[in-house]
Amino acid sequence: MFFYISFLRPPPTSCSSSLSITPQVANDLRTEFHESGPLDIYYSWLSVKTGEQTRPAKLTTWRGQASVYKEIPVPLPRGAAAGLWRLVLGASSIALDAENIGDKPFGVMSMPIQLGAGQSNKGKAKLQDQIERVYTFGEKRLRITEQTSFDLDKKIWDSGIGLSSWLVRNPIDDPNALRILELGAGTGIVSLVLGAMRPADEIITTDVESAMPLLRHNIAQNASPVRAEVLDWDEDAFPEGAFDILVMADVTYNTASFPSLVKTIKKAVGARIIMGYKQRDPAERELWTMLANEGIQLKHTGMVGDAIEIWTTRTDAESEGVH
Repeated sequence: MFFYISFLRPPPTSCSSSLSITPQVANDLRTEFHESGPLDIYYSWLSVKTGEQTRPAKLTTWRGQASVYKEIPVPLPRGAAAGLWRLVLGASSIALDAENIGDKPFGVMSMPIQLGAGQSNKGKAKLQDQIERVYTFGEKRLRITEQTSFDLDKKIWDSGIGLSSWLVRNPIDDPNALRILELGAGTGIVSLVLGAMRPADEIITTDVESAMPLLRHNIAQNASPVRAEVLDWDEDAFPEGAFDILVMADVTYNTASFPSLVKTIKKAVGARIIMGYKQRDPAERELWTMLANEGIQLKHTGMVGDAIEIWTTRTDAESEGVH
């Protein structure tokens, strides 16, 4: 599994002379802490105005459960002018094209913090409710905003990163402009990666209504050609026209939704399926049986790390030699 540095207690929106946070290092659902030995967490400051970043300095050492709820003071950038700054914990970007992706916990960046005289420093400032992670591959760079809340459709999940990494390293080999549909997009990372790789394609990314504001924000801030639409698997509505490819990541967390999910997948008649999957419960494997009963055979095509499985409707000949 992947581990993420995040803010259990996020920074404020503004401050003058001191700032404290409560960092944590945990899995995507924040249910398991990083426990494989001490981990030094470094911090830096990024100026919103100039783009300059301070030299990383050690903030604290994460020691698993013993470090949970530990409030840490963060030194403000020395001699910095008043203005908007972002606090960065860990690496400032995540390389999707790295073969060893996930070997180290993923870094995190705060939203802009107003630093300087006249800003609140007595706990009155509102705490931030969003964070940002930056993903890179080749010369491309994507900014993905997440909520700090526990809403499942508003944060990054392992399979979204895993499938994105796999697509970067195993690009779709078709010179034609394709129609691509994503189910259960969440923050939109998979479609945004595809949009950056294949800007001529028509890519429609879908999720429930509550996911739309953040999903559309991420599309807009990356100037992506991707289009977001509401698609509730329990409803009959479905985007018009045929699709060449159907992509999905982490759509198996609710086994009760499988009949509706299968019904929705069937509507994408003839589309090649590419799915990122991380097992959280053995009962999730029932989806494969349900799809097979509808004539849809998924084949295990690759792995990302030791937990993210890639399943596709490739033929055996196409799958041979793909890693």
